[in-house]
Amino acid sequence: MITMMGYKQPQGKLFYQFSLDERVPLNHFLRKVVKTVDFSFIYSLTRPFYSHTGTLSVDPVVVFKMALLSQCFGAIL
Repeated sequence: MITMMGYKQPQGKLFYQFSLDERVPLNHFLRKVVKTVDFSFIYSLTRPFYSHTGTLSVDPVVVFKMALLSQCFGAIL
């Protein structure tokens, strides 16, 4: 069944010369998390909650990573 779950697709630079990847230190905690954790399990966990009609959602992995950042660094979403 097709769901309206969105999937993030990397996009190149369009109008700017800033690269977040170049700004984050190589030994940063979040680089280690991304290298260690496979976040693809989130798709199978969230699939039942998406309709087959409507508009595409925000990628659930992106939402999960935002919540994880909030917990790790004490930010409020």
